[in-house]
Amino acid sequence: MTTLFEQVLASSKSLTADERARLAHALIASLDQQQDDDAEQQWLAATEQRVGEIEAGYVTGVSWQEIKQQLGKDQSK
Repeated sequence: MTTLFEQVLASSKSLTADERARLAHALIASLDQQQDDDAEQQWLAATEQRVGEIEAGYVTGVSWQEIKQQLGKDQSK
């Protein structure tokens, strides 16, 4: 017996590329709605902690240019 997932997958193959892209977007968007209710507060706390560490001098910022050079992938050329 074919599962609902397999049926949907098989049916989606008959869609145009644009329709499949729209379907994929809708499916991904539906996952985003299931986010952690506390996620925004956690991001805010983490950001405030990082800003505090920078202001206190515990850490220093690194430019994007420096990061690319460290990775050996200087994209400026």
